[in-house]
Amino acid sequence: MRQPVHRPQADDPPWGDDAGRVRAVLSMGGVPWQDLDDAVQQVRLKLLEQSPATPIANPAAWTAVVASRVAVDWHRGRQRLERLRQRLVTLRAPGVAETVPDRDRDLALVVAGELDELSPDQRQLLVLRFYTDLTVPQIADVLGVAPGTVKSRLHAAVGQMRARLGAKGVV
Repeated sequence: MRQPVHRPQADDPPWGDDAGRVRAVLSMGGVPWQDLDDAVQQVRLKLLEQSPATPIANPAAWTAVVASRVAVDWHRGRQRLERLRQRLVTLRAPGVAETVPDRDRDLALVVAGELDELSPDQRQLLVLRFYTDLTVPQIADVLGVAPGTVKSRLHAAVGQMRARLGAKGVV
């Protein structure tokens, strides 16, 4: 007996029954097996966020493109984390701590303490910008806000940090 053909309906999700294809694209894109479920969820979220008002001619192709972009984003995030780890390892490496002047170590401790005193939003902005070296547009993408908003919030956070450090006589 023939199975009825499933015709897409208006309320069907944009990815349809392509979870296997999404997993394959993510896997071929280099996303590790243990992260595939999270990556599939990211693809679904992006598909829902980007769902256009007009019907898509080829939903399977569109889903594959979004999945490949998620895989690329995953790699970029891993590279950022790896660069940050390398910086931290370099600071903790034997022989490096002895070459860093005491004043710089003290300054780093004071800055870290003042970062803890900022609001979580301001601390997040400063860490994303100055510790992970993200650009303003990248921070805007991560936080889901406009680049102008990131600039103004970053300006305010830097100003507050400068004022706090100035009050302690550091800057």
